[in-house]
Amino acid sequence: MDTLTLPHPLRSGGLVRRWLPCLTLAATLVLAGCSGCSGPRKEKAGGQDTPMLASAAELPDATASEPGGEAVLAETVTPLAIDVKPTPEAEITYSYLCAIRAIQHDDEQGLLEAMNGLKSTEVPPEVWLEGGVWLMGRKSLAAAAYLEEALRLWPENLSLTLLYTEFLAEHNLPDRAIQTMQDYLQRHPDIVEAKMEMALLLVKSKRYADADALFAGLSQQQRTPMVEYYHARALIGMHRQADALPHLQMAVKGMPDFVEALAELAFLYEQMNNMREARNVYEKLHNMDFAPREVTLRLISCSLRLNQPDRALRYMRQGPEDPQFKLAAVHLFLGAKCYLIAEGLLKQMVEAGSQNPDVFMLLAELAYEHGRDVDRAISWLDRIPPKSSVAPKVSMMRAELLANNGRDKDALEVLSNARVRFPEMAEFADMQIRLLARGKQMDAALSTARQAQKIWPANTDLSFLLGSLLDEMGDKKGAYAVMEGILQTQPENYQALNYVGYTLAEENRDLERALSLLIKADSISPNQSYIVDSLAWTLFKMGRNDEALAQIRRAVTLSDKVDAAIWEHYGDIALVKGLKEEARKAYMKALESRPVNADALRQRLSKL
Repeated sequence: MDTLTLPHPLRSGGLVRRWLPCLTLAATLVLAGCSGCSGPRKEKAGGQDTPMLASAAELPDATASEPGGEAVLAETVTPLAIDVKPTPEAEITYSYLCAIRAIQHDDEQGLLEAMNGLKSTEVPPEVWLEGGVWLMGRKSLAAAAYLEEALRLWPENLSLTLLYTEFLAEHNLPDRAIQTMQDYLQRHPDIVEAKMEMALLLVKSKRYADADALFAGLSQQQRTPMVEYYHARALIGMHRQADALPHLQMAVKGMPDFVEALAELAFLYEQMNNMREARNVYEKLHNMDFAPREVTLRLISCSLRLNQPDRALRYMRQGPEDPQFKLAAVHLFLGAKCYLIAEGLLKQMVEAGSQNPDVFMLLAELAYEHGRDVDRAISWLDRIPPKSSVAPKVSMMRAELLANNGRDKDALEVLSNARVRFPEMAEFADMQIRLLARGKQMDAALSTARQAQKIWPANTDLSFLLGSLLDEMGDKKGAYAVMEGILQTQPENYQALNYVGYTLAEENRDLERALSLLIKADSISPNQSYIVDSLAWTLFKMGRNDEALAQIRRAVTLSDKVDAAIWEHYGDIALVKGLKEEARKAYMKALESRPVNADALRQRLSKL
């Protein structure tokens, strides 16, 4: 009989030699068929299973083609039931072959059944490892119990330990993975591969300081390019880019084609604003054909940041003939304010037959933003089909172009049609209300706002717009009710907090609540001049004038254009504090904006 050739990993030196004496018997026992862990067995008296040799009827008819073959076979082979107890080596071989058969036949249940035989024999850890890798490749949750059983039998095996921790990490169990490696390292503190896995787990779990400490304990001889790379990753996670740089440089020096380290190094140079070095590294990655689309975009970006648009353009022309790549490059040129180049590239895409709506929308934006040519911009929008997926954006952009050009009537017509076509979109109602109010069509604006609030009762932006309209039209009570309603459903809405707080201060009631609301508004949206002004005014109403003065002084520093009402409050607070000159300057600042109460301010000034 031919010698049975065992597949990897059991084809290794002494292990195979130790098994060779049992292979002939094992092959006879199992090759006739192995399903899961069941081979050809026959039950004998007493209930024990005894392996049986194949009968003559089951053997291949090797002599059928020879004269007298059948007679020779009949004379020489007599089927016997031989009571043979398998040797330990045969049991090991049998269990191994059952496992391999299950893997080859993509039979997960068969492998799990074979596991019972594996754990009852002295099967080497490599066999367990092969099954574990296969289960991991299938993304099977059964890999957990399988690997735990393997580690129960072979707790010191590094490969099984690493595979198990990999399984735990992949299934969002980082703490268990780290604990497993910690336990292993306590028993084997000098195994570098275990330290590497531990550090990687710590990096993935964002425990960067622990990973850094682990890496720092490695000797110089143990610092492989991979160690340097992951150490850099830990330092970057700690925002120590400058400390990470030499580790990445060492990783690349030790392994020049280490693309992950090169990519990390290039990006790190970008973060450190060293565009020339970043571009040099990206060039290496480009020559290695690593992520050509992304690397080419990075080369374009670096060149633009070096104020070299011509070189950036050359890189783009070397890039893939991919419309999405070209569009991404155009956005880089737009970000660098290279508007003419961007427009030229977009027009080239149109000439090449592009029907991408984003291309037309960008051309429309460029036509208006940098040429103030509304008609040209709209002509680009007209090339986008009405049923395009971006049709709502096109309608909004068209309305904005018309409104920005003072053509409110045309913009309102676009918005009215858009509300019919896209009734679910509140943005069109919002803009419609604002344009009506801007055109002093207050009744129409209020009616539209009330209607919109009924359609979208949970939309706090529309509710705030309704409250603001009511306030402007003199219905302070109605506006206050709307704003209180907003706070019932959205207590963190800083604009409603400011409105209610300021209203309470103006009416000189419930000042403690007013102060609480305004402090909250200032914490949610800090350093807004109008909120700080409300806070100062409330403190003033409470008689806390020193605090009020400090806040109003802060309010006028928070915006380039300070509202006249804020300067007026400044003057009133300074005047109460006896700071007449400071009050005079504040009232003068208020008058510069020509407020409606200019005459009252002049009277105050005349008394100073």
